[in-house]
Amino acid sequence: MFEDYSDITERIAETPKWWDENGVPRYVEFEPRRAANIYAVEVVLLDIACSMCLRRFQVALSGQGGAHRDENGVSLADQIRSGDIDYCDPPNYGNCRDGASTGCFNLAVLQYWRRDTLRDWERNASLEIVLPEMKNYDDRYK
Repeated sequence: MFEDYSDITERIAETPKWWDENGVPRYVEFEPRRAANIYAVEVVLLDIACSMCLRRFQVALSGQGGAHRDENGVSLADQIRSGDIDYCDPPNYGNCRDGASTGCFNLAVLQYWRRDTLRDWERNASLEIVLPEMKNYDDRYK
C-alpha cells in the first residue's frame, strides 16, 4: 500500500500524468530518467487499473536488469516476456471506496527503456505489449 499524497494532489488542479514506483504523483511527461531509482538500468511505464474501482493509472517500475538482490536474477524484460510483471497496489489517490490496498490489473507495457551506461536510455518497442491481465480487466469491466 502506498502513501496518500493528497497534500500534493489536492493543491494541484490537474491529474497526475503518471506515478513512480513508490506511488508518488508526477506531473510532467514520463521520461525514464525521472524514475525514483537512480541506479535503474530498466524502466517501464505500465497501464494498470485498480482491481476494485477499475480506475486506470500510468505507473513506472524500474530495475537493475535482475542484478539487485530483490530481483532474484529476473529482469523487467523477462517479466514482460513471461507476462508476469506486477505493480502490486494502485496509487493511493484517495477515492477508491475499497481502499488503497486492493491490488491492480497490470494491463499493458506502454514504454520499455534500458540503458547500458548510466547516461543513454534506449527504447525497445518490441516489449511494449498488452499483458495477459487485460482480459481479466475487460471481462470485469463489461
